[in-house]
Order: sequence, then C-alpha cells, then structure tokens
Amino acid sequence: MNRYFFDRVSDGRAEYDYRGRELSTPEAARQLAEIIALDLELMDEGGWSGWAINVRTAIGQQLFSVPIPAASAMAA
Repeated sequence: MNRYFFDRVSDGRAEYDYRGRELSTPEAARQLAEIIALDLELMDEGGWSGWAINVRTAIGQQLFSVPIPAASAMAA
C-alpha cells in the first residue's frame, strides 16, 4: 500500500492534505480524486469551481490533477 495525498488547489491558493490515504495503486488514487471532486461539486453548489484535486505521493511527487466540475443546474 502507498500513501497518496489529495490537495485542493486553485490559482494562488491551496488546501493541503496532511494525512493522506493508503491505497493500492495510482489508479485507485485517481478514482478517489474523481469522487472527491464530484462530492465537492455537489456539496458547495459552485464554490469550488476553478479548483482541482492534485494527487501527490508521500515524497511530494504530483501524479495528476482532477478538476472540480462547475456545479450543475438543478431542475426544480
């Protein structure tokens, strides 16, 4: 198992994940980053628009970035 960190970043701002999570593969980390991004989209109704989830290893190597989608318009 490897430890991956999921930082929330935008232009000039960052909220670092200091705990990380143990996962078996980089692909599992990518899948979790996508879930985190979708959860933030749904929870905050657009407040995270323009942000991304950067996934890095325990030694600080950035593996990939998953954009947080703009909040979807909800039908009434």
